Amino acid sequence: MRFAQDNKVRQLPCSQGKNLEQTRELFLDYLLPIRKPLYNFVRKALNFSAEADDVFQEALLKGFRYFYSFDRRQNFKTWIFTIAHNLIKDTFMAQPQNTVVSLEEAGEVAAVVGAITEDVREIYTVAQQLPLRHREVFFLYYYNEFKISEIVEIVGLSRANVKFILHQARKTIKKVMEVTV
Repeated sequence: MRFAQDNKVRQLPCSQGKNLEQTRELFLDYLLPIRKPLYNFVRKALNFSAEADDVFQEALLKGFRYFYSFDRRQNFKTWIFTIAHNLIKDTFMAQPQNTVVSLEEAGEVAAVVGAITEDVREIYTVAQQLPLRHREVFFLYYYNEFKISEIVEIVGLSRANVKFILHQARKTIKKVMEVTV
């Protein structure tokens, strides 16, 4: 993620010591259109776990705290999703690797995707079992509709690597779907 390196970028109010309320309003103007997709991304990436709400709130707080450094020539959605991605990664690394999904959590997943067609529901259920990196790339691409170039910025991988991970995720989902049919 590149940040402003020159003085041509308009400084945000908090960086000039002016009204914090102006900064808050500007941050909310950027955030409100993408708040729900960001929340859904965090919940899906963390398999609807209890930590998802905490990570979402932490992403918002961190985004607001560092909003002064946001380069307005860049895409805010990509910037805030990158913050969330890094927090998800930190949370995932702190968790034990052999976590078991409870029946209650599985029920929550089913309830969330209840309005989606049966095929898509099956795909999403299978996608929840992908490794974290694959799951993130899959949902960023298909659910949040990010372009490959935006996903590259968010996850910090090369374009080829993101395409490979997306291909592997599709391949794994296809293989599992063929077995269940």
